[in-house]
Amino acid sequence: MAEADNDWTLLVGRTVELRRGGQHVRTAEVEDVTWDSSVMWLRFDGNHGRQLISKADGYEVRPIA
Repeated sequence: MAEADNDWTLLVGRTVELRRGGQHVRTAEVEDVTWDSSVMWLRFDGNHGRQLISKADGYEVRPIA
């Protein structure tokens, strides 16, 4: 899904794997994305709440479901 690398809006509602430096960081559901795909909000199971990430943060986002 190479399109999702640039257009995070395609990932809303999907489960993704968040990676940095080739290492798994965590798995989460994409809750929302800005119109320009520069920022996304991830929702985690349990007591982990939400996290905002930016493309500038250097994460790789891989859809898994």
